[in-house]
Amino acid sequence: MKDFPVRASAYLVFAQRQDTRADVDAWDAQAQRFFATTVALASDAPPTATSGAEGVRLVVRPRGEKGGVRCAFARPRDEDDLRLAAAADGGRGLALVARRCPSVWLVVRDEEPDALALRLATVMASVLLGPILDERGPELFGVKTARAKLDALSGQTTRS
Repeated sequence: MKDFPVRASAYLVFAQRQDTRADVDAWDAQAQRFFATTVALASDAPPTATSGAEGVRLVVRPRGEKGGVRCAFARPRDEDDLRLAAAADGGRGLALVARRCPSVWLVVRDEEPDALALRLATVMASVLLGPILDERGPELFGVKTARAKLDALSGQTTRS
């Protein structure tokens, strides 16, 4: 990946952390405990991106299912992120949570639908304490709704 991904090609995860460092250990612990999934750094070279974005390639492997590699990039939250979140919120209050998040992670979709990208975004959102924006909807949702979406995609539960 050579350029920073656009929101429309990714799940945007709002993060209540100023630090955009990839905390893969925390994500993996959360994934194993609550999502029957492992998350690890891919052994190949990290992705590169313009604009000084932090990028990481992660192996996402749900228990009993085929895993894969997904890219995620962190950057400071911008006003367009907040505008899109407010428009997609529908009065549920998640846009207010997004306002408290100084950074975002973009989890790149490799296919449509992309259950692995959604699973990774869900794990990250549960650790980073922010909502997920799917600009295609547009839709702003939390971890509970993301779990329901994963259940619908896989036809089975995502809980361990």
